[in-house]
Amino acid sequence: MILNKIIDSYPGLFADPNQKLTYTTSVRAAIRTISDTPIYSKFYQYPMSLKDEVHKQISELLHDGIIRPSRSPYNSPVWIVPKKLDSSGKKKYRVVIDYRKLNMVTVADRYPIPDINEVLAQLGDNKIFSVLDLKSGFHQILLKESDIEKTAFSINNGKYEFTRLPFGLKNAPSIFQRALDGYSSRTYRVRYVSFILTTSSSFSKDDETHYQNLDTIFRTLQQANMKCQLDKCEFMKRKVEFLGFVVSDKGIETSPTKVQAISDFPIPRTLKELRSFLGLSGYYRRFIPNYAKLAKPLSSLLRGEDGRISRTLSSKKSVSLNREAIEAFKKLKSSLVSPDVILHYPDFKKEFHLTTDASNFAVGAVLSQENRPISFLSRTLSKAEENYATNEKEMLAIIWALKKLKIYLYGKAKVKIFTDHQPLTHSLSSWNGNAED
Repeated sequence: MILNKIIDSYPGLFADPNQKLTYTTSVRAAIRTISDTPIYSKFYQYPMSLKDEVHKQISELLHDGIIRPSRSPYNSPVWIVPKKLDSSGKKKYRVVIDYRKLNMVTVADRYPIPDINEVLAQLGDNKIFSVLDLKSGFHQILLKESDIEKTAFSINNGKYEFTRLPFGLKNAPSIFQRALDGYSSRTYRVRYVSFILTTSSSFSKDDETHYQNLDTIFRTLQQANMKCQLDKCEFMKRKVEFLGFVVSDKGIETSPTKVQAISDFPIPRTLKELRSFLGLSGYYRRFIPNYAKLAKPLSSLLRGEDGRISRTLSSKKSVSLNREAIEAFKKLKSSLVSPDVILHYPDFKKEFHLTTDASNFAVGAVLSQENRPISFLSRTLSKAEENYATNEKEMLAIIWALKKLKIYLYGKAKVKIFTDHQPLTHSLSSWNGNAED
């Protein structure tokens, strides 16, 4: 088989679980802070029942040379986070470091991460998909020796520091993306190969082109000395899960695993739980018509006295959902569980239809072609916008949607705008002749 032949041509590409994880020599990650004053946080207590699991994971990191014993004046606490059940039904855990205080004094790295919307928009007309997962991707990048001490953390019987780029640092995604982009051609990345953080993907219309694409990815990763985790890779599939979405030649769907997590989410009792639910469901807001309007009874609970989303409210603060909020909670869940939730790829040679609407507290729109939805979008109105006249809100919905959908619409085929507000329809028709009711 041609695929096996290509894989065999790159014997060092896939991580061997019996060997230490290697690293790329192309870059050493830096942690630039606004001062040299050590950041110290007292370590968190964790359940004694998880002691063996913590020691097991620490031992594995030590064995691979990803961490080492430390005498650093810095310290960040450890969290124990539950993961989904494994194939045997056993609960799994992940040891993570709480670098929030260190991140607050870290100078931001503004290197861009590829936009998922742009990548998804390129998938139309493709029939074959592959996804590669890099083994503990961030851990394949070395840290600068002078910055290693900043990553120090402690558990109940020792203190350690990372020699590789750890998860949890605010700049880790940008550092990793820059390192990988240094090896990959932008032509490849835009045309038929995508490198987004620790996930690489290939998409094509036929087998021959796909083999060439995979060879390009393999060559790029081998040059970077990056290792993939074979059991998490999918090759030459008609449908694959990619960055939280399921993609195929039919279109874009939600991930069953993530939808199940949303469906199983209990009624939020604290602000932290409410933010978590809105974060999970909000990732799929493009699939839900008028998401902002539906979520308003929930999102309003996050607002301060000035009416804006507050970041200062304590995550531990309790919340009580009234009947309207509970109904919104249920509707958001049912909107994603529906089997009809599928978005189609844009065809830039065909006419786009943009349908907009406005209510007293939200605006929404749907972009479609031939009555097939490409994306739903919506947002709540600010306090000032809520005072707009009806026609002003309807016009705001149009202008806002056009700006949000610029990557699809600018310089492309004809766009027809549909609105049910008759006075605005007349105004738009007399302006450019492209609006219809």
